[in-house]
Amino acid sequence: MGLFVITGCSHSGICNILEYAKRVCNDNRIYGVIGGFHLFDVNEKLKKTIKYLEENNIKLLYPCHCVSLKAKIEMAKKLEINEVGVGLEINIQ
Repeated sequence: MGLFVITGCSHSGICNILEYAKRVCNDNRIYGVIGGFHLFDVNEKLKKTIKYLEENNIKLLYPCHCVSLKAKIEMAKKLEINEVGVGLEINIQ
């Protein structure tokens, strides 16, 4: 299945955090991610992040705080992203 990564505000970059998680856990599979991706503008950084997430075939994406609506809309064009809110329960089977 792979790792499910929970992150705060990803100032160092969500891709960097996921790569570190893979190294630390000795598992190259990322199944899901929830947290702040620190993406605000539709720019080259966002495009590279989307490409990284696609290439890693991440099934569950939950971008929340510090991800602008513009960035979420751009992400949703190529990725299946999920809404996050109070009371959210994620069941992984």
